[in-house]
Amino acid sequence: MLSQSKEDYLAAIYRTQQDGEKGSTGAIAARLGVSAASATAMFQRLAAEGLVEYREYAGVTLTPEGERLALDVIRRHRLAERFLTDVLEIPWDRVDAMAHRMEHALPKEVIEGFDRLLGGPSTCPHGYPIPTPDGRVADVSVRPLVEMQAGEAASVVRVREDDPELLRYLRECGLVPGARVEVTATRPFQEPIHLKVDGAERIVGHQVAQAVYVGAGSA
Repeated sequence: MLSQSKEDYLAAIYRTQQDGEKGSTGAIAARLGVSAASATAMFQRLAAEGLVEYREYAGVTLTPEGERLALDVIRRHRLAERFLTDVLEIPWDRVDAMAHRMEHALPKEVIEGFDRLLGGPSTCPHGYPIPTPDGRVADVSVRPLVEMQAGEAASVVRVREDDPELLRYLRECGLVPGARVEVTATRPFQEPIHLKVDGAERIVGHQVAQAVYVGAGSA
């Protein structure tokens, strides 16, 4: 049985790769709030157990077994988030931290009970896919909103889930999964982006636009 710490690392590596980032020591350490030295030591332990492939300066990737275990953690986390928002009506900016505690503390029977109660949801409140019990994940092609050009329109698929303040702001802007976004104007040098979000005029900065992912094939 894996320790909570090892599960956290495997899940963090998976999430980093899912967001299109390189699994560097710095990226994983920042996501977990640990030192680079601590992350490196854990990578070496996980590599010895056959759960990751790690090369200094090249970053870390999950092995098939490491990915299987990571997806199990991710499934528990995202079903817990969905239960907290849909049943207990807890705001989406608070459920990530709560679900992190629940994913380790609750037995599998409880988590699977959430799945049945909720009717088998396909995504978490932030739009990320919930892995199936056998470890399959829906392959949804996305790109950051910041890559859209003036005149393009798309639907929001998911948003970064690990910053409560950002999530509150996204809710205020209407930038939630399923929202329709049209870019009306862009400027060079990372100037704010002008949008219509479900028809409402909005102006957002590049940091916000990088945290919102839209359907890659949308038009």
